[in-house]
Amino acid sequence: MSAGDEKQVIKQFQHLIRALIPYEQENRLLEGLNKFSKRLPTNVRKIIKEEVIRLTSLTDAPADNSAFAQFPVIKFKHFGVDMCLDKIGTQILKKESGLYQNRYTVGVFESITSSEFYQTQIKKEQYKKIVDAFAIESQSQNDIDFGDDISITPNFAVSSPDLHNGRNCNLASLGYKTMAVEMRRPPKMSQGEEVTFTFPEVQGLTTKETKIDCKLDSIKFNKHTSNYELQFNFSDETDERLLEQLKRFIDTAAFHQPLKRELEIERAMQDLERDRILENSPWMPVFVKANKKQAIPIIALFTKKNVEHNNAYQFLTKLSGKSEFNRLYLELRRYGEAFLFNGSINTKKGIVEICATHRDLVESKQMSPLIYLMMKSGTLTCTHCRMDTINEGEKSKAFAIHDLSKTDFPDLAAMTSVMFCKDITPSLKDLTIGEKCQFPAIPKSLIADTGKWSISYVMEEDLDRRSEHRYIIEKDASVKTGFLTSFQAKIKDISANGMQVELSEKVAASNFTDSIKISVPEFKMRSEKYMIVHYDEALGILRLKLPELNKKGSVDSLLEQNLAFFRQRDIARAQRSTHRFIWELAMRHHPSVSVLCVTNRHILDRLKTVYQSEKSDDLYPFSRVQNIIPLHGFFADRQTMRPKSELLEKLLVGKKRNATVVHCVRKDDNKLVYISENHFLYGTMRQNIANHLQQDKVELCVTQVEPVRCQSSSTPLTKKRLAQLSKIDKTMYEKLVNMQSAYTHVIYLTNESTLHNELLKAKLRPLRPVRTDANPSATAKKGITKQAS
Repeated sequence: MSAGDEKQVIKQFQHLIRALIPYEQENRLLEGLNKFSKRLPTNVRKIIKEEVIRLTSLTDAPADNSAFAQFPVIKFKHFGVDMCLDKIGTQILKKESGLYQNRYTVGVFESITSSEFYQTQIKKEQYKKIVDAFAIESQSQNDIDFGDDISITPNFAVSSPDLHNGRNCNLASLGYKTMAVEMRRPPKMSQGEEVTFTFPEVQGLTTKETKIDCKLDSIKFNKHTSNYELQFNFSDETDERLLEQLKRFIDTAAFHQPLKRELEIERAMQDLERDRILENSPWMPVFVKANKKQAIPIIALFTKKNVEHNNAYQFLTKLSGKSEFNRLYLELRRYGEAFLFNGSINTKKGIVEICATHRDLVESKQMSPLIYLMMKSGTLTCTHCRMDTINEGEKSKAFAIHDLSKTDFPDLAAMTSVMFCKDITPSLKDLTIGEKCQFPAIPKSLIADTGKWSISYVMEEDLDRRSEHRYIIEKDASVKTGFLTSFQAKIKDISANGMQVELSEKVAASNFTDSIKISVPEFKMRSEKYMIVHYDEALGILRLKLPELNKKGSVDSLLEQNLAFFRQRDIARAQRSTHRFIWELAMRHHPSVSVLCVTNRHILDRLKTVYQSEKSDDLYPFSRVQNIIPLHGFFADRQTMRPKSELLEKLLVGKKRNATVVHCVRKDDNKLVYISENHFLYGTMRQNIANHLQQDKVELCVTQVEPVRCQSSSTPLTKKRLAQLSKIDKTMYEKLVNMQSAYTHVIYLTNESTLHNELLKAKLRPLRPVRTDANPSATAKKGITKQAS
C-alpha cells in the first residue's frame, strides 16, 4: 500500500484511531481492535494499529503554535519541554494530554502544532457562543402548579387575644397548613411560641367561629406592603377534618380570590403572555363535540388576527362538510395533525369539488394529479389542522374562573376537543408536476359532501358589528311567500328591526322574492312584512329586516313591554360569557411554538420567552434542554462567526413576512445539514432530496417561521387577569399594566415536515417566480439584442 493510501486510511478512520488510544494506554490495543474493527481488512487494521502506537509514543519536540495563533503567545516549560502557545493552544495541550493519560506524546505534539486542529477548536468555541446567544428560557402552556405551596390572600380577618390587643388582623396569606398575619409593628414574640386564632364564619370554610392553634415560625418585614408578616404553622393537633375543609376552600377560592402576592404575580404574568399568544395567533380554534358515532363542530373563536389570516367565514364552510369533518376528526385523533386540501376540478361531467387530507390523497395515489389540477384551476387551498383533547378538569376550571354555570351552557360542557386550523396555501407557492403522471378517476370519498354542519362563532366585542341588541328566543312561526304558499319555521333570535328564522324543511331559494310575510302566534304577529337580507339554502336559515328602519314593528313594542325578560336572553351577554370560556381553553392548548418579543436595542435581546406545549415537535430537529430552548438553528446567520441574525432583523422590521427554514437529517450518521429556502424550493437539490427520501436515507425537517406584530398593548382579558392583583398590590399592578406595551411581536414556529415530505415524494415542485426588472428600458434593450443575435 502506497503512502498516499495510508494517509487516506488514517484520515478515513480518524474517529476509530482516537477511540483506540485509551486501550493502548491500558495495554489492551488488540482487544480494542477486535471490538471496533472486526470486519476491516488486515492491511487496514495494521495501518490503524501502527498509527495508534505512533501517536501514543513519547516525544521531546518543542511545541509552538505561534505561526497561526490568534491570541498573545506565552513561553513556558511543561513536561520539561519548551512551549510557545497562546490561549487556545494551552487548552488543546490540557485536553489532549488528558487523553494520553497526562503524557507528552507525538499525538499531543501534532494536535498543538496543527493549524487545522487549532481552527476546529476556534470554530467549536464560536459555535458555542452562537448557541448560547440564541438560547431562550421556555415556559409551559400548562398552568403553574404551586402544589402544597399554594396560598391565597383571603378577604376576611382573624383575631387572637395574644396579638394586637385582641383586635382583628389581616391575613397576608392562607395555605393548607400555614398562614401569615400582617401587623404594622413587630410583636414581642419569639419563634415557637403558640397562639390561638379565632376564624370568623366563612362560607365554604366554617359555619361558626372556629379556634385554631398555631405556632410562630418567623417574622419578616415586607418592603412592598411596609408591614411585618408573622408566619404561623398550624398545630399538629388540629382536627384533620378542618384541614381537609380548609384545603377544599383554598382550591375553590384560588379562582375567585388573589393568591399570595408572589404567586399571584407569577399567575398573572403567565396568563397575560398566553393571552397575547392567542390574540395574535393565525390559528383559529374550532371546538368539537364527539361521541362514538360522530364528531360535530360546535363553535369557533374569531380574533382580529385569525380572521385576517384565514378569510374566516369561507374557512368555516370548508370545515363544515359532515362526512369530511368526521374523517378529519378520526385522522387528527390518531395522528394529532393533518393537512386538508380543498378546491375544484374541471371534468367532462362538470366541476367537481374536492375535500381530502394529504393522507387521503397519498392513499388513493392521487396527490400529484389532484393538487396539480386544483392549482391549475386557481381554487386550491390547504388548511393545516392540529387537535388536542379537553379534559373535564380544564372545563371545570374555565367555568370557575369566569363564574359560569354548566347548566346554563350545556353545549360548552359537552365539548371534548379543540381543533386549531390555519390557512397555509401561500406557503405552497405555485406547484406543478415534475414528471408525467396518469389522471385516473376521482374516488367518491375525495369529493366534497353536500351535507353541512352549522358552525357558530364568537368574537371579541371590538369585532362585533351588530347595530342593535339581539335576543335568543325560540318560537314557532310561518313564512308566507305567495298567496297560497307558506312554510313552517322556528325563530332563532329577534331584534327590534330584524330576526333570524330557521325553516323546518328544505326550500329552494327560487321560492323567495325580496320580501316575505311572517306570522308568530305567540307574539300576536300576523303577516308582518319583512325584507330578506340573506338566505342560506343549505342550512335553511333566513335573515330578515323591517322594510324601513324608522318604522316600528310589533317586536319593538313587545321588547319595550318585556325588557327585563328579554335582557336575560341577550345574545351579546351570552356570547361574552362563551367568548371568555372558550378563550380560557384555547389559551392552554395553542398548537405551535410561540416566541414572545419585547423592545430592546440589541436584536437578540428582543427574544424574551418561548411557550411550547408538552406534545409539540415544532423545534425538531432541535430539542429543549431542561427549560432552555435553542433557536440558533432557525435564526442564526451561518456565514458569520459571531451571534447575528439577519433573518430576525428582517422579520421584526417587516421586510420579510415569513420564512421557511429547512434541515435534512442524514440517517447513517445523524448529521444535520442546513438547506437554504431557495435551494429547497427551486434548486436541483430538491430532486436530490426527493431521491434520498425515496431511499429512506434522510429525514426532511421544514419549519415555517411567521412573525405577527402586536397591534394593541392589551388583550380582551387583560383587565380580568390583573383584577385580583390590583386588590393586593397596586404598585405591581401598575408595573404589569405598563409592561404590556413592551411586547412588540409574537413569532410562531410551525413544523410542516409531514406535508413537504409527501409533496417531494409526489414529485411536485414550485414554479420559480418571474423576475421583474427594475429598469424597463434595460429589459427592452436586452430583448432587442437577443432578437438581433
